[in-house]
Amino acid sequence: MNWLVSLTIVCLAVQCSTAVQYPEDVYSSLAFVFDTTGSMENDYLQLKSHAESIMNYVLTRNNTDIKHFVFVPFNDPDVGPVTETFDPKVIMHKLNQVLIRGGGDCPEMGITAVIRALKVVKPNSYIYVFTDAPPKDSHLVYDALELIQRKQSQVVVLRTVHDCISTDKSYENIASLGSGNVFDVNKEDVSKVLQFVKTSMDTNRVNLMSVNIPQKQLIPFPKKLNIDESIKNLQVSVSGLNSNIGVVNPVGKKMDEAHGLITDLDLKNVKIVNILEPIPGEWTLYITSESAHTIRACGISTKNFDFGFATSIPKNMTQTSHRPLKGAKNYILVNCPDVKKFVSCKIQDLSSDGTTEALPILDFGKNLLLCGPFIPKNNPFYVQVFGMNNNGNYFRRITKTSIIPNEPDAPYITTTQKAVGVVGGELHINCHVESLVPFTVTWESLNYPQQAWNFSQSSEIELVVRNVTFQHEGIFTCGAQNIAGYSESTTNVTIISKPTIAEGSDNVTLVLPEGGDYALKCTGQGIPSPLMIWLMNGSPVSSYSDHILVVNDFRRLIIFDIPLGDSNVYTCRAINEAGTVEKNYKIVVKGETPFPMIANESLIINELDDVLMNCPLTNMNHKWLKDGVNINDLVYKRADEQHFKQINRSLKIYELDELDNGVYTCMSSNETYTFHLRIAFAPLFIKYQPETMMISKNETVVFDCRARGFPKPRVYWRKLESAFPITPWTLKDTEYLEDKQVLKIHNIDWIHNGTYTCIVKNKLGSEKRRFELYVF
Repeated sequence: MNWLVSLTIVCLAVQCSTAVQYPEDVYSSLAFVFDTTGSMENDYLQLKSHAESIMNYVLTRNNTDIKHFVFVPFNDPDVGPVTETFDPKVIMHKLNQVLIRGGGDCPEMGITAVIRALKVVKPNSYIYVFTDAPPKDSHLVYDALELIQRKQSQVVVLRTVHDCISTDKSYENIASLGSGNVFDVNKEDVSKVLQFVKTSMDTNRVNLMSVNIPQKQLIPFPKKLNIDESIKNLQVSVSGLNSNIGVVNPVGKKMDEAHGLITDLDLKNVKIVNILEPIPGEWTLYITSESAHTIRACGISTKNFDFGFATSIPKNMTQTSHRPLKGAKNYILVNCPDVKKFVSCKIQDLSSDGTTEALPILDFGKNLLLCGPFIPKNNPFYVQVFGMNNNGNYFRRITKTSIIPNEPDAPYITTTQKAVGVVGGELHINCHVESLVPFTVTWESLNYPQQAWNFSQSSEIELVVRNVTFQHEGIFTCGAQNIAGYSESTTNVTIISKPTIAEGSDNVTLVLPEGGDYALKCTGQGIPSPLMIWLMNGSPVSSYSDHILVVNDFRRLIIFDIPLGDSNVYTCRAINEAGTVEKNYKIVVKGETPFPMIANESLIINELDDVLMNCPLTNMNHKWLKDGVNINDLVYKRADEQHFKQINRSLKIYELDELDNGVYTCMSSNETYTFHLRIAFAPLFIKYQPETMMISKNETVVFDCRARGFPKPRVYWRKLESAFPITPWTLKDTEYLEDKQVLKIHNIDWIHNGTYTCIVKNKLGSEKRRFELYVF
């Protein structure tokens, strides 16, 4: 096996996330976590209806990145099963199938359910928890916080009022860390809260401020907020008792409903206001609350930053982790697009009133900033970036979630779940290992040796397999070992091959007679089996048209009763995931060989018409010949009128019939002039044949439709019981003779039972004959 590990790391600019983005992570998720215990019975129908409303709202938005859906029911002690899908109808069905039952004691398994959802959602997702009880599994909060930081996802808890009294703050801790919310609501407030939730989902949401105030604040203290021109919507929320929000814009005007301030939600413990299209500049917030409270400000913008931590100076984002190493010196690498200059990089403690610690900064490259080193405290914190964009406006962003320093733990590995290789090409598999301490990474596949490499910090390792064969199909395992443990992740590799055409891909030119039948065969091969398509002059061919029939899963194209104008290029195309191959058939249709010029003039006149032939010879002796015989020696009885009549130098023939075909000659003393006269007439059958025939099985039958006529008639055969024309490829053991005027069927079988018709046709008319065949 030819292994090659590429250590060239590509910087991945992942909006609002430090997770490496793989194809399956392109979209965000919407997750519903439902308490299904008996106490929820009175609330369930209302909550389910609003969950469906949220789902429908997401689906009707044209610009949504939410394509992945998750449903996690929880009871006590059961959690799940987890449903994840890209089909929203599946989630709707699950919501309608929920059984409200059980429970008993007050606390439920809510944190476990949140963790189950966090494990399957994509980065930058939304998780909505519907419950009326505190969790009984609060000891798992740290595991949930770890996943929130890794997935950069928001958890919103809708907790309906119930008799269950608890001081547990697990949901509040989860929501606070992930810039979410906990809404304690009465029945009459549910619709207001869920309407706000529905309209506030946006994957372009950026954090501008996040402050926890541990005590009440009755006298407002101004808090500054920098708004740049990319912010399309400013939202300020305060979670606290009887809160009030004052907003002043950069020109000193206090915002109210008359000047664009919209109150999204006004409950006893939560107030949220919104300002559309805020003007760039420094805004001021004045907040009061009768209890400890949290202040959140966010905006809608496509401009955000990616970040990661490392214990030594990283070369790029893939060498960073989503959390810093506890008790050690750490660096922060920031990737922020559209930056003219960075002004500051700060650490803000989550539990503080907004005070920050400035870190040393170093421009690291275009749009990159290196901060530190610093030793993180044990408390959760935000990273705050302040700078000027290319338009000269200042901007400020903070991380989407707060961050908790971490002890060394086992490496976290992310690989693509599936990879596809093409025979003869190269197979690329990425393995991103996140570790706060040095580690060893290994690649392993069945029947192939394990290989190992050492790294000092987080890295992305690309495995490249050259000259891929089908033997490379199977499970590839990327494993990593550090002082805290071992982790691994697998990639299921499927090998495919480019399509080929069994008949060869060389182009072919065919000269076919007018009126005939011909079959073009094209068999595609490859893994997966290729899709076969026929084209005519570059446009797709339908499976059945007036003279084209495609059969055998598009492996054969039949051209029947070929018209003279069907000189076209037919293309057989074989397509699968690995590529496309084509074969062209250039069809040239050849008409009847024209009659040789045997006279000075050629005339074609319809039957029963008259013809006048004018002799151009000046010294004509008034003598006309037909096929060398003097006209006067030919006897034609046509009632009381002559059939031939000489008028000066001309010859007129009345009421032409088939016997008048021939070469007519006028003469002078020393020269002749000739006319080749042909009589056009409608087809006439030559031979009579019984219309009903009884033939024993395995015998041979002949249907005779020979006919005369001029121009030479074409013959068209059909079988009443079949939608297709009769050809050797659509009705077995058939053979045409004498320019298709005779149909011969060998080895008669039951499938040949039926009614056969032939139509002989030229421009002057047609004749039809019908045959009934009974096989016994």
